[in-house]
Amino acid sequence: MGSRLLLSSPQPTVKLSIAILDVIDHITLIAGVGENDPGSGKAQTRHPEQADQSGRRILIIEDDPLSQELYADLLEASGYSVVPAVNGEEGLAAARREQPDIIICDVRLPKLGGCEVVRDLKADPVLRQIPIIAVTALDSVGDRERLLAAGFDGYIAKPIEAQAFTSQIVSFLPDVH
Repeated sequence: MGSRLLLSSPQPTVKLSIAILDVIDHITLIAGVGENDPGSGKAQTRHPEQADQSGRRILIIEDDPLSQELYADLLEASGYSVVPAVNGEEGLAAARREQPDIIICDVRLPKLGGCEVVRDLKADPVLRQIPIIAVTALDSVGDRERLLAAGFDGYIAKPIEAQAFTSQIVSFLPDVH
C-alpha cells in the first residue's frame, strides 16, 4: 500500500531533489516524527526560517550552474531573494550594486578568485560588514583556517547537506529588528 515515484526524465534536476526532500519531510511530519520527538534524531524542520524574509538578499558567487541553481532554490524556498554571479568580477560588481545581506562565495572562481573577492570586499568601508561564507570543495586539513584567515566569515564544505544549508547560511545573517 506504499506509493511509487516514477521519473520520466533520465536526467534528475535540482528541483526534483528539492521536491523529494519536501516529500520526505512531509511524510516525516505525517508520521509524527519531528523536531520535538527526541527519538527522531531530527534536529530541525526543513525550512525553520520561513518567516517573512522579503527584502533579505543573498548574493551567490558560484561558477557551477548546478550548484548555483541548488543554492538559489533552497534559499528562495525559504523566502530569500537571490542575486546570482558566475565569477569573481561579476560578484564584486553585484555586491557593490545590490549591497546584499550576506554573500555565499565559491573559492575557485574564474576571472577573480574567492580570496581576492573577500579581500576587496573587506577593504570597502561600505561592504566590509557583509558576512561572506565560503562554500567550497576545499576540504583538506587547514583549508577552513586558511579561508577564515583570508577574511571569510564562515565555511561550508561541498557537497552541501541540502536540509541544513539554509539554516547554516541564515545563522550568519545579522538580526534585523
